[in-house]
Amino acid sequence: MTEERLFDSSHAALVFAFNYSGQQYQASAMNKAMTPAIGSGKGLIGVDGAAQAGMIRNELGMLPELHQAVLTARCAPHDVRCDCGRPCCAARRPNTEWEAAIIWLTDRAMQQLSGSFSHYRVRRSIIEKIFGRKVDLVQIAEDCGAHRNTVSAQNAKLKVWIEGERKKGLTAAPGVESVAWLAIDGRLKAAGMVTAEEEAAA
Repeated sequence: MTEERLFDSSHAALVFAFNYSGQQYQASAMNKAMTPAIGSGKGLIGVDGAAQAGMIRNELGMLPELHQAVLTARCAPHDVRCDCGRPCCAARRPNTEWEAAIIWLTDRAMQQLSGSFSHYRVRRSIIEKIFGRKVDLVQIAEDCGAHRNTVSAQNAKLKVWIEGERKKGLTAAPGVESVAWLAIDGRLKAAGMVTAEEEAAA
């Protein structure tokens, strides 16, 4: 008998692990009923959820630091709930884990822009844009006091680094994100947490 996998994809597994919160221990019956199903329809809560999130994070921690940073930037929430209760609180605060990944990638991005002037704020804003922050290149240029052409050129280089080349009719070089996904796919499937392609097709 084949053991049922908990997640249909590595993306679903990582999103679950990054979003998992200890607050689920105290979730009410209504909250549990309203919680969307995870992966193949199993909702994980309490001790089981904490253990599963921990195992997924352990597999992620086995990857090179570059791959960890890329996958964290892609899958972790940009902000998290805040319960400080202060009058100025908007009930959300920046997710330090996501920000740490962005900072790490911003520093590493220097290597991709060697030979040209690179403004830290420009690099960081471009990295944030690649990983989902809603901002356009014109706004980045204005905010950072940089020329639009410089921002556009650096954006192109960093997108190729992260996402790879996208050329029709040619063998495109993969970006570091594609390589990172292949690595975590292999680990999570081998650990029995993600459905393999042949199982999904059966």
